[in-house]
Amino acid sequence: EKNCPSDGHLDGEVPGPDGAKHEQEEHMLSREETHVVELFRKAKESVVHILSLTKRELALDVQRSDATQGTGTGFVWDASGRVVTNFHVVSDAAQVRVRTSALPDGEYFTAQVVGFDHERDIAVLSLEKKEGCDFPPALPRLKGGKDLLVGQRVFAIGNPFGLEHTLTTGVISGVGREIVPRRSGRPMFNIIQTDAAINPGNSGGPLLNSAGAVIGMNSAIASPSGVFAGVGFAIPVTTLEQTVNEIIASGFVLRPALGVFFAPEALCRRLGIESGLLVLGTRKDGPAEKAGIRSTKRDINGKLHLGDIIMKMEDRKVDRIADVFRELDKRKVGDKVRVQLQREDKLVDVDVVLEALKDSPVAKL
Repeated sequence: EKNCPSDGHLDGEVPGPDGAKHEQEEHMLSREETHVVELFRKAKESVVHILSLTKRELALDVQRSDATQGTGTGFVWDASGRVVTNFHVVSDAAQVRVRTSALPDGEYFTAQVVGFDHERDIAVLSLEKKEGCDFPPALPRLKGGKDLLVGQRVFAIGNPFGLEHTLTTGVISGVGREIVPRRSGRPMFNIIQTDAAINPGNSGGPLLNSAGAVIGMNSAIASPSGVFAGVGFAIPVTTLEQTVNEIIASGFVLRPALGVFFAPEALCRRLGIESGLLVLGTRKDGPAEKAGIRSTKRDINGKLHLGDIIMKMEDRKVDRIADVFRELDKRKVGDKVRVQLQREDKLVDVDVVLEALKDSPVAKL
């Protein structure tokens, strides 16, 4: 197979007045600028523009080339043509079209959704073969992903507002952040914070280190206006590796759950519960019910009888619902967790065997 046709000249070469090509003189760029230019040149081949079309748009033959809703970014994960992006980019799509830097205007790969993790906002696509075109190369990924430092330089490539292959630069502003996506309501942990500009259309694009390796996937911004205000967030590559590999293997993610419905934290405090989380209910035949954890109930006279209060999980204090999610994220289906309960005036320890919920391929608490 041949590579897809390009725009007629190589990156770094500009047609001269007489039609001849000449290389851009290196002395015009600093060493640092040359490094950034080369990093972008190599990475942009693997960064794609994703167009998500609904059934109505397909019926109307809408091209979406100038749209910002339903468009986003992704990057090539492996040599089999798998692409990783944010789930919200493709969640409502009847058809997914993927443009690469090598394709002529108006042409695209069609992609199928392999699977997704709604709660972590991760989706995996598979490009369909296109005659005469190879799949774009995969981006290298940082191994381990645990050596990120505040202050190190990062690069974001994406398609903000439909502007294909836009490069922005910045630094890591923070690590280990906790955010709560509006779409799922489930906290995400160990998030990377960056000041590299991230805007609508950047979602699903890679965050790269100075070596051009993926350290995260751009996912969200903190902004009252909906456009970049200096605070962007990326899902770390360690989370991507775990989730994407599971999706590729089975098509979905099984996340461990306790099978518990908690009272809101504010209600716990109003009830005088200063520490721990009150169990409102348990899922029928779920892990908590099997372990004997008691729910809050009313008797026939309407009197409220408080259920168990979860105080600790594996000796770690639990005061927020996020604390429970943090512990669950460290474990897998089938793991046994020691849970300390306050039951009336006694402390009780029970072992709960974590299970995946049966009603969704992506498990929830």
